[in-house]
Amino acid sequence: MGEEIRTLVDGVTAAWNNHDARGFAAQYSEDAVLRVIATGDVLRGREQLRTVAEAYLHAFPDLQMDRRSTYECGETVCIIETTLRATHRGEFMGIPPTQRLVELLTCSIFTLGADRLLGEEAVYFDAATLLRQLGVLPESADAQPS
Repeated sequence: MGEEIRTLVDGVTAAWNNHDARGFAAQYSEDAVLRVIATGDVLRGREQLRTVAEAYLHAFPDLQMDRRSTYECGETVCIIETTLRATHRGEFMGIPPTQRLVELLTCSIFTLGADRLLGEEAVYFDAATLLRQLGVLPESADAQPS
């Protein structure tokens, strides 16, 4: 894998773990695009990425990202799997704080931009799992028809 993209992806992980929204956004191009597949959100530009990261860190101030695996995909693409752990302590997607612990598996695909910063990211996670852990959806066993 390319050293440039590896360093940037490591910077993304470190920024989340250090609760540093500016450091997170600094890994991305000015015109970067981040797509959150589970919610349909498309974030455009470094400033919007920083603002959204601040909102996530407000909702989950103890967020920790543990890298499970990294996949080498040449010089310009990097895929990582992570486990996110955090306590829901601030409003998130209109959901008031539940004080519940969330543990969520994620997968992100990063692409290096022309300016040698991250140009694109697509992040995948199971929104139903997140909503069940927040208490918004019933546990999966309870969701089955009787």
